[in-house]
Amino acid sequence: MTCVATKGPQPYALRAPAMLTRLIRRRQAFSLMELLAVVTILGILAAIIVPRVTAGSETAKERSCVYNVGHIHSAVERYRDATGVWPSADLNELDGNLDYFPEGIPVCPVSGNAYRIDPTGERYRVIGHTDGAHTP
Repeated sequence: MTCVATKGPQPYALRAPAMLTRLIRRRQAFSLMELLAVVTILGILAAIIVPRVTAGSETAKERSCVYNVGHIHSAVERYRDATGVWPSADLNELDGNLDYFPEGIPVCPVSGNAYRIDPTGERYRVIGHTDGAHTP
């Protein structure tokens, strides 16, 4: 079976690829419904992900505060053992001392306030953003 070029209309089998390429060429953009569906899906994903990320950040700050309180508490105890007296409530004695805090006393990552010690109990306790709730 040989294919002979003829003048006039071609058989349907020979025209199909040309019609298909015209259909493909004509569709060059997304429809409004497709764009609306994508924007809706992205909005739903953002509504789910954003609260989880911010909650994780707050948890990390609170854990960092617990670590800082423990570290300061340890330094206060070491200072007491070395000197025989407790440091002042604002921890000035420890701040300039390279043996305890070479980079300076950290601040609470949750509230941004400086840590202090509360001398009103039987033993000193370090107070962070929650008034000593994280004291070891």
